[in-house]
Amino acid sequence: MISRRIKEIQKVCEEICWQNRLSGSEGNKRVRRFIKKYLKDKGFKVFTEKFEISKTFPVSATIKVDGEEFPAIPLIGSLWGEVSGELKVAKNLSEEEDLKGKIVAMPIGGLRDSEKAKRLRVKKAAALITFLEELNVSFSGTIGDAKFFAVNATKELVKKLEGKKVILNVRTYKRTVRGENLFIEFGRGPIVYLVAHYDTKPFVYGAIDNGLSVAMLLVLAKDLFSYEELPFRIRILFTDCEELGLEGSYHHTLHLKNTLYVINLDSIGWENPAVIYKDYKGYNGKLINEKFFKHLTDLKIDIPFVESKTGASDHIPFKEKGVEALFLSSNPFTLRHTELDDYHAIDWEVVKLWYEVVAHFIRRIHRL
Repeated sequence: MISRRIKEIQKVCEEICWQNRLSGSEGNKRVRRFIKKYLKDKGFKVFTEKFEISKTFPVSATIKVDGEEFPAIPLIGSLWGEVSGELKVAKNLSEEEDLKGKIVAMPIGGLRDSEKAKRLRVKKAAALITFLEELNVSFSGTIGDAKFFAVNATKELVKKLEGKKVILNVRTYKRTVRGENLFIEFGRGPIVYLVAHYDTKPFVYGAIDNGLSVAMLLVLAKDLFSYEELPFRIRILFTDCEELGLEGSYHHTLHLKNTLYVINLDSIGWENPAVIYKDYKGYNGKLINEKFFKHLTDLKIDIPFVESKTGASDHIPFKEKGVEALFLSSNPFTLRHTELDDYHAIDWEVVKLWYEVVAHFIRRIHRL
């Protein structure tokens, strides 16, 4: 049976994971239509939630120096225009260091990029360039509402330009996006949520983040529906605009009530399966994490419980409403928000593990 389920997940992934799904894009809309049709064909009634948000989206960026021009990627939220300064590489932001007028390059990790941008603005730096230390590829990121110039470049380019006077040209645009959450539910009683976002960052496919989780929940839905005598209602929620600041999840939780737990699947299917028990908003649900640990122990499965100081995903708005949260992911996930996160990166043995673990956990969560 499990092999048939995995084949079905692979088939669904082929429909989802080979297109960018940035909120508001045609790829996002196509996948939304696919999700609706898939669920309706399985006999489910699909509920929708529509909302609007305004965000600054990236278009393109260049870094100019000595008559040469190199490509870069604007971060979501970056200012539009041109700025110049000496490119300085900084591993961290010491309070004493004078960064006025500098274009500061910092590795991804540690502080969230939005926090880096805010601190650099206070220090009167000219701009932020982020780069990945682990891979020599671009990274699609965000600075939220920091109101700063921010782009991403490869580590090779940063190293080449360190100490030089550079000109940063950034093109972005502000637009209103109509987001749409989708959900199904069945059973009676208080709600247990299973959540996955279907949107992506700009310029990436997001197969593992987070197309695979969507595919797995679509296939899992029928199995969960067949479980009898569960003393709770299951709601499977597919959110939009997660990559723009958890906007879909925040919208859904505006009128949240009668909720037991939220189980968030984000970036599973990589070679480092993990339960993130603590993220940048603090600890997740103590009771449900203990239940999941006991469940893994009973199954003799070793999935580590880890802390992610910059981790953020759709469980956070639930957590802020007092709901116990379980965050299933991969850590570290080296390919996150890069062009390398495509269908070929998925580890199908890990997917099989997650499918069996999650399906069985829902069946016995109330008895643990």
